[in-house]
Amino acid sequence: MLLISILASLFLCVEYTFCSPIISGRDTLPELLRRSLYHGSNNDEIVSVVLEELMSLSSANITTCDQCTSRLAIGKTLALLRPDLVPEVFTKWCIETKYTSKSNCITTYSRNTVETSNTGTNFADMLTLMDPFGYDGHLYCYYKDSKQCPKPKTPNATLSHMWPIKQQKHFVAPEPSFNDTFNVLHISDFHIELDYTVGAEANCSKSMCCTPHSTNKHPSDGHGSYKGIWNSFYDSKYVDGNFMKGNFTDVFQDTTIWSPATTFGNYECDAPEILINSSLNSIAEYSKNTSLEFEFAIFTGDLVDHDEIKYTGYEMTVESEEVVFRDIKYKLGSIPVYPVLGNHDTFPYGELAQENFGFSNYFSWNAELMADLWEDYRWLDADASQYARRHYTGFSIENGLGLKVISLNSNVWYKKNHYAYWNASEPDNFGQFEFLINELVESEAKDQRVWIIAHIPFATDALPLPSKLFAEVVERFSPYTIAGIFFGHTHLDQFEILYAGSGEDFKSIENAVNFAWISQAVTPWVENNPSWRYYTVDRKTFSIMNSYNFYT
Repeated sequence: MLLISILASLFLCVEYTFCSPIISGRDTLPELLRRSLYHGSNNDEIVSVVLEELMSLSSANITTCDQCTSRLAIGKTLALLRPDLVPEVFTKWCIETKYTSKSNCITTYSRNTVETSNTGTNFADMLTLMDPFGYDGHLYCYYKDSKQCPKPKTPNATLSHMWPIKQQKHFVAPEPSFNDTFNVLHISDFHIELDYTVGAEANCSKSMCCTPHSTNKHPSDGHGSYKGIWNSFYDSKYVDGNFMKGNFTDVFQDTTIWSPATTFGNYECDAPEILINSSLNSIAEYSKNTSLEFEFAIFTGDLVDHDEIKYTGYEMTVESEEVVFRDIKYKLGSIPVYPVLGNHDTFPYGELAQENFGFSNYFSWNAELMADLWEDYRWLDADASQYARRHYTGFSIENGLGLKVISLNSNVWYKKNHYAYWNASEPDNFGQFEFLINELVESEAKDQRVWIIAHIPFATDALPLPSKLFAEVVERFSPYTIAGIFFGHTHLDQFEILYAGSGEDFKSIENAVNFAWISQAVTPWVENNPSWRYYTVDRKTFSIMNSYNFYT
C-alpha cells in the first residue's frame, strides 16, 4: 500500500506543486518530466524510468486491482506533462511483460495513425482526465482491463431534477386505433466488407475471413468444405440497381484454400457490397410485388466491417459509411431514413470524446460528414442536420405523421470507449441525456409520441451508470410518451423489457413499463442469415402492432 500512496502523490504533485525526491539522489518522475519540458531531458531517459516504474508493479506485494490502478496513476503522471510518450511506454510495457498478445498490445496502446485504428492516443487522453484510484480507475480495470478489479458499485445518481412531476394521465398508454396502420422498415448492421474477395479463404484463423489477407485454419488439409456444396464463384455486382453476372473465378487453382468465399457472402465473413445491394433489392421488390409502402425507415447502425484494427483505417471507414448510405438511398429512393451510427462507425474504432474537453475535434469530421450526407439525401431537415453536426450525430426530427424520432449515438455509453472512463460517476458527461429529456418533456407537454433509436442495447455493451439512467428516463416517460425503442448491434432478433422499480422481484408483468426492439443484421457474421424487418404501426399512437422478419 506504500507504493500506491507514493504513486498517488506522484500524479497529484504534478498538478499542484513540485515534489521532493522519493529516493535519495534520484529525481521523482514528475521532476524528470518537468525537466524534460524546460531543459530538454532525453526522451529515452523518461521512457526508461516510467517503464521501470510500470515493470516494478508486477513484483510488488499488491493485488492485481492495485497493480491496475497504479499503472493508470503512473500513466496519468506521464500523460499530464508528456502525453506524446504514453503510447510508446505502455506498448513497450505490454509487449515486454507479455501482458497480452503483441497484436493486442499494439492495438490498445500504440499511437493512432490514419492507417490503423490503434487507440494509444485515446488512452493517453483518458489518463489526463481520469481518477485512477476512484470509480474511474476501478471501472476501467473491470471493463477495459480484463476484470483486474472487482466491478465497482454503480453510483446512486439520478436525473429526476431535469423533468416535471409526472401527471396522472402520463401513467396510462394511449389507446391505439387497431384498424389504421402504416409500415416502417427497420434495417441494421450492414458491416460492408470492402475488400471481400471471391475465392479467398472463408475458414480463416484470424482477422476477417474472405479477404486477401485471410489464411487457412487447416493449411495442410487443402480443399475442404466447398466440394459438392458451393458453386457461386463469379465476380458479380449490381450496376444501376441491376444484377450483372461477372466472370467465373477459378478458386480450385489454389489448393491451400479450405472454404473459398462465394459471390454473395459467407457465414464467417462480413457483407460484400453485392449482398447489401441484394438485400436492399429484396426490400424494394417485396414492397413493389405486395403493394406495401413504407412511410419511413430506421437504420440502427454499423456500416464498417469487423476486420482487425490494423486493417481498419480512416479512409476505409469513410468509404464504408459513404458507400452503404449511398446504396440505401439509391434503392429506397424517396423513403426518409432516420439513421444512427454504431460502435464501428467511428475512427478509431469505438471512440467518441465529450464535447468541450479538448478532444472532440478528433471526431468532428464524422459528424460533419454524416450531417451533410443525411441532409443531402433529404433524410434530415436543416435544423436536425445542424444539431447532428455539433452533437455526436444525434438528432431529433418530427416527421409528417406527427411522430418525433430521437436518434442517439450510443458510443457515449460504450464499454470500449476510452472517453467514457473519466469522470464516470457524473450522470451526463456527454449531454445526451439532457438532450433526450428536453425533447421528451417537450413532447409530453403537447401529447406527442416519441420513438428512440440507438445502436447498442443497454443490456449488452453499455456501462452500468448510463444503463441505469436510461432506464430511469424510460420509466419516467413511459408509457404515455415513449411509443418505441429500437436498437441493433447484436445481429439477432431480440428484445428488451424495461421494468420500473428495483429489488429481487421487480421484474414482473405489473412493473413492465416499455419494450425495446433489437433488429437482426444484413451481415451474415457470424453464422447468421442476412435479414431485415418491417413493422405495422398504429397511426394514432405510433405503437408497434406487429413485426415481420425476412431472412435469406
